[in-house]
Amino acid sequence: MDKMTDEQLIDRVRQGHSDAYRVLVERHKSYIYTLVYRMVPHKETAEDLTQEVFVKLFRSLAHFRGDAKFTTWLYRMTTNLVTDFRRSQKRKPYEALLDKMKGWFTDAREQPEEMAMRKDEQERMQALLSELPDKYRLIMYLFHYKQLSYQEMSEVTGLPMKTLETRLYRGKAMLKEKWLEVNAHDSQTSGRHTAHAIPK
Repeated sequence: MDKMTDEQLIDRVRQGHSDAYRVLVERHKSYIYTLVYRMVPHKETAEDLTQEVFVKLFRSLAHFRGDAKFTTWLYRMTTNLVTDFRRSQKRKPYEALLDKMKGWFTDAREQPEEMAMRKDEQERMQALLSELPDKYRLIMYLFHYKQLSYQEMSEVTGLPMKTLETRLYRGKAMLKEKWLEVNAHDSQTSGRHTAHAIPK
């Protein structure tokens, strides 16, 4: 059963085979949790929302028609659910978000080779990424971390490709500006003038 495609597993779930649903969850829960955690950087909340995603998935499988890839459909369901959750919550203080932000671009199994950095630079980048507005942070995550195409990102987020291009461009510009500010501050306070790499 582990070798079945997502679509084959869905057919078995619809036929009442609970083991097929368990395989489907095991196959995708790690990435779904990671996606949720990027949007809500709090471990316990991300875990709860991930469980909610799969509860909703089970109830919604009857509506999956196969017009898009199952993963795209699932990712869009996830982003919609988390977006609704965030709208229902008051914004947390920046300090709390920064303290809980972890893991950006640090999974060696999925991380693009060209994005690899030294540990101290990774920590800097994690902190700076957490400061970006959500709408830019999510797009940069989907594009750089998961390497989704514009078409796939459009299907996941429901945004037109022109909007995605604009947000990706502005997100990169904001990240570069923050990177330069931090490095300039470090150079002034430490007295050192060692140049740090600038994100492309």
